[in-house]
Amino acid sequence: MFEDLLHIFFPRSYTLGNGKQVREKFNPFPYLLILFIGVVVGFSVFTRVNLATLIKRGNNFFDIVRAMIPPSWDYWPTMEKAMLDTINMSLLGSVFGCAVALPVSFYLSSNFKLNKIYLVTHRLALSLLRTLPILVMAFFFRTVLGIGALAGTLAISVFSYTICVKMMYEYIETLDMGAYEALESTGATRLRCILGAIWPQVKGFFLSTFLYCFETNVKSAAILGFVGAGGIGLNISGQLTLRRYGNLGLVLISMTLTIMVLEAVTRFARRKLVTG
Repeated sequence: MFEDLLHIFFPRSYTLGNGKQVREKFNPFPYLLILFIGVVVGFSVFTRVNLATLIKRGNNFFDIVRAMIPPSWDYWPTMEKAMLDTINMSLLGSVFGCAVALPVSFYLSSNFKLNKIYLVTHRLALSLLRTLPILVMAFFFRTVLGIGALAGTLAISVFSYTICVKMMYEYIETLDMGAYEALESTGATRLRCILGAIWPQVKGFFLSTFLYCFETNVKSAAILGFVGAGGIGLNISGQLTLRRYGNLGLVLISMTLTIMVLEAVTRFARRKLVTG
């Protein structure tokens, strides 16, 4: 057994019938596995992860899951309103953010050879905004505007804007500008050239991007309530604090089903946009 284990790390050599020596191909997997285990152990020590505590208290998680069953259906009226608020926040934030991103994406595209200072500074600002998690944005808006759905909606709008505008201007830069240049040569205004030559090419991609942002934002909006930005997250945080696990079970089941339905609908719509 020791020899078999040794051969895992050191390839064996064989002698064929004609006397030729053949050596097994070197297998890096055992070394990579040892390196991976070493990195995991090293980071566990660095972050003070206590595996003994995890093993000892891991069953407590299942105690909470068991307490959620059966869900408390009496909590449905409160949960239903919060879920609708979450969907409304996601929809409004996605619409507003993507609507602002659409015209800006044309000016950030290098195809049109516009002001380079504006292009570089705006792209840099977008990169900085994208580094901020949506939860941080929601916390900032909640601090300024107070607790409520407005802070969450604005956070979702900014997040959708940063995602949509980047995807759009990168897509526009891949387009064939022949039709645009042909219209431009007739003396048409830049707006007319964009509407006549560029918009028909990007319309489907823009709608698909909007649906993707909406689908993602519904999931993100579910946690914004933890910083007081409205939505179903407020209910999750409150029921966890009060240890009303039956109510929490109903919230999680409803949220999961809602997200699954929205994902199926948006996936179907995106597929239709792609296939025409």
